[in-house]
Amino acid sequence: MWGVLQKRPLHRIIVDERERPSGVPDELRSLGAFIEFRVLDVADYVVGSYAVERKSVRDFVSSLYSGRLFDQAHRMGEAYGTSMLVVEGDLWEELRRVRNSRSLWGALISSVLDFGLNMFFTPDGKQTAQFLFTLGKGGRHTKGSGGPPIVVRKPRSQDLKRLQLSVLSSLPGIGPQMAGQLLGYFGSLRKVFSASMTEIAVGAGLGRSRALAVTKLLDSRYKASRTVIPQASLSQE
Repeated sequence: MWGVLQKRPLHRIIVDERERPSGVPDELRSLGAFIEFRVLDVADYVVGSYAVERKSVRDFVSSLYSGRLFDQAHRMGEAYGTSMLVVEGDLWEELRRVRNSRSLWGALISSVLDFGLNMFFTPDGKQTAQFLFTLGKGGRHTKGSGGPPIVVRKPRSQDLKRLQLSVLSSLPGIGPQMAGQLLGYFGSLRKVFSASMTEIAVGAGLGRSRALAVTKLLDSRYKASRTVIPQASLSQE
């Protein structure tokens, strides 16, 4: 009798404070999830041992070109066992506005194969919430219930080449292809970081604007801000 009346346990999902206005947390609550807001230094949602970043399709395309996505993928992979990206919106409509779709697809392929980022696409916030809730329940791609989720991903082998590309891809305007171009010309990370703006712009062929952004970042003095508590242990709570 008690087994019939007893409520099913709520699925706990940790949500970054900046996601409050998105409407996704409200949708998750309506599905029966227990929402806990925190300030997260990486990812927008923590579902069990999974880190999930949510992006609008426009922000997704922009972050691919700027190289910002690769830095986020690397940091999520370091903090959690599995990192995921949910892209919200109409990707095909956004692709019509892109001038060079080939470079976009190259960056997309690299983010999956080189950085081990699992990607999912949803049309709107409601479906994003459905995805997160199903993930929290231990969703599977096969029929049946119970058991842990099955995630097929590339083993996180931290080889030297991948780490070198990851470091350079975190710089403004530098994607995997440009990172490879820099390493091919200079030969090492130390030589890249020691190069002048002219060497980066002309020698490596990055152009003045990209070279200026890179050297400005490298030369700018660090200004300390308030410390954010690491979140690596969230998935173990």
